[in-house]
Amino acid sequence: MNTEDMLKELASLLNSFFIHPKFLEELRTLLKTDLKGKESIFFKILTTQLSNIKNFGSKIYTIDSNEILQGADGHYYSIHLQKSQFNVRLIVYINNENIPYFLCAFNERSGKNRTNYSTYTTVMKERINYFLGDDNYE
Repeated sequence: MNTEDMLKELASLLNSFFIHPKFLEELRTLLKTDLKGKESIFFKILTTQLSNIKNFGSKIYTIDSNEILQGADGHYYSIHLQKSQFNVRLIVYINNENIPYFLCAFNERSGKNRTNYSTYTTVMKERINYFLGDDNYE
């Protein structure tokens, strides 16, 4: 399956989620660069995580290595998609009704330091504002 076919299938899987346009751009870029040749493995993990988000909602942090982002109001989550060939993070906002908003996608570089999400704080808030229209995200 090529990248474009995979993105079409992914779009159909994501039809019950809110997806920021920049998220799709970032995911497309990852698929064409960092994930080239690894698409099928990545896609399998991604579909599992999407199913987990549907089933667990705001409790998604209790499985795999997903986490609540500290200092980001308790509604932002980092979804971890990792194999030995890649280490991708998705930033998702999940509201009180367990509706997920996909905001950012990036390749987490390995190293001694854990990912510093503070560089994404402004971007996350701008992108959720795109959907919700104000600073009242609850």
